[in-house]
Amino acid sequence: MNITKEELRKTVLFGRKLLPPEEVKEKSERIKELFFSLAFWNSNENFFVYMSDERGEVETKPIIYSLLERGKKIWIPRVKGHNLIWYQIEEKRIQELEISPWGIFEPLPSWEPSTDRIKEKTVCIVPGIVFDRRGYRIGRGKGFYDRFLSCNRQCISVGFCYSFQMVMLCPHRNWDVPVDWVITEDNVFHPHNSLS
Repeated sequence: MNITKEELRKTVLFGRKLLPPEEVKEKSERIKELFFSLAFWNSNENFFVYMSDERGEVETKPIIYSLLERGKKIWIPRVKGHNLIWYQIEEKRIQELEISPWGIFEPLPSWEPSTDRIKEKTVCIVPGIVFDRRGYRIGRGKGFYDRFLSCNRQCISVGFCYSFQMVMLCPHRNWDVPVDWVITEDNVFHPHNSLS
């Protein structure tokens, strides 16, 4: 019997919410170390990074701080309608973020969004609830990142998740866009070998 996207989403989200905070921190730190062990982060200038929720998601704030310390340009999203609007963030402004109805920290609506299309030398760190080794993912079901990635295929996309969020095959449709890399606390998967 095949499991549906919604069943997978609910099962994995439940498991993620049960993770103790110290385990989230430890696994997130390991994912961060593996991310910075890959060569491509250093050769790219622009990083589009999701802001992690506080319900067990892989923490991204330490990665954002580390990238800023290394002189990288960081953008974080705000949901507007059916799309993600990206805002460049500096360290001093991270404390000004507000909680969205999704329970995620977002830029203030009064900030000036980026109007540029994604250029070369850009990495997008993508959230997900479930991933497979082909790079397909199950998110919240709204398609925000699939729409963003389908319009910006030149950027390198990286998914973060814990090992228990990996499955053999994610159900997907024609418009779902797989990521180039998936990083867990134990492994790095590079399904399409897009950088070789």
